[in-house]
Amino acid sequence: MSLGLRRSLRYRHAWFAVGMLIALAITVSCLVPARDLPQIGFSLSDKVEHGIAFFVLTFWFAGVLTRRDFLFLALALVAFGGGIEITQGLMGLGREADIKDLLADGAGVLLGLVLAMTPLGRWALFVESLFTKRDP
Repeated sequence: MSLGLRRSLRYRHAWFAVGMLIALAITVSCLVPARDLPQIGFSLSDKVEHGIAFFVLTFWFAGVLTRRDFLFLALALVAFGGGIEITQGLMGLGREADIKDLLADGAGVLLGLVLAMTPLGRWALFVESLFTKRDP
């Protein structure tokens, strides 16, 4: 199955590539031992961090993909979160698998899709329109 990138996006492949970089950053931040992560000056619950990360990832990709692929996107991202949890459980580097993290991932995916169904879900089209020449 191939993903349906929005044909109306001029830079759809670049948007998708940036999404993959976001996914890579999430993977690294979830697998690096927590003590090795930079401190941001305030503390959030681990579950809130998971929810935010998967919300951002979902909303990003939903802005690049066609709506018919939203179910596949949701399933793929929940599987991605599950893979991260399994890997955390197998690593033995101070991380552990937690079903509550996976539930937070799923909540983030759900919220990302809900927001993507609003006009805000066309964020990539809007951003591209800011840089597209208009005829006078």
